[in-house]
Amino acid sequence: MGNTAGDNKENQNPIPGLYLLASQDIFALLDQEQFQHLGVFISFYEIYCGKLHDLLNERQEVFAREDAKKNVNIVGLSEKRVMNVHSLMQIIDFGNSVRTTGKITNDWSVANSFTSK
Repeated sequence: MGNTAGDNKENQNPIPGLYLLASQDIFALLDQEQFQHLGVFISFYEIYCGKLHDLLNERQEVFAREDAKKNVNIVGLSEKRVMNVHSLMQIIDFGNSVRTTGKITNDWSVANSFTSK
């Protein structure tokens, strides 16, 4: 979820991360009548060694393609509908758990992942 001030072990009252705060706001809005026709969907992929992998579909390789309108689309990328904050956070946790990481100098971890929609 990214590091927050709440990750500090000395802090007994953890601060919610950005994903959690944003998803709470989104689902609060969706509870309002004027937004009830909308839904929340998530896709999760990483770019590793120049290839794209769908993290919600067993790391299947997917492909970036540009359409006639110059929009980039990720072909074959799965998307999941989420109905509440808890299920969204579970999917994000799962996607983070299957990311590829590697060690580089100074113990930095390298991985790129993105959520969309």
